[in-house]
Amino acid sequence: MLIGIEARGFFFGPPIALAIGAKFVPLRKPRKLPGKRREVISESYELEYGSDCLEMHVGAVQPGERALIIDDLVATGGTLCAAIRLLERVGAEVVECACVIGLPEVKGKFKVSKALYVLVEPRLEDCCLRSNANEKQSLDVNQKETNDLAAVSV
Repeated sequence: MLIGIEARGFFFGPPIALAIGAKFVPLRKPRKLPGKRREVISESYELEYGSDCLEMHVGAVQPGERALIIDDLVATGGTLCAAIRLLERVGAEVVECACVIGLPEVKGKFKVSKALYVLVEPRLEDCCLRSNANEKQSLDVNQKETNDLAAVSV
């Protein structure tokens, strides 16, 4: 089965589930799942700026089912870890996780215990090269301004 985490995981999850012939199960923030009278199971987790919670309908996942979790972005891994804990509490086997974007500068605060695949991740050396190029450009501009001032004051 394919598990999509709110909300952009819902963009990627259903087409993938359809393509592989698997069911799709959404994990949502509190009181956002459809069906007001349906019972839910939840998992709380910490964020960089506070705390949050994921909910899933009771019975949506059966013990022993294999799951792939998909989300749009992984930063600290807190949301993915909460999704893994929630699924394992109901007896599912989380096989791997996939995210479209990874942020390497903050990734890893929480250790995701399953295989994690990231489609797009900035390369640190590119960031450093851009930063160094911007610094060099700034130094060149400052040097030119200094030379221009020296020429005017002569």
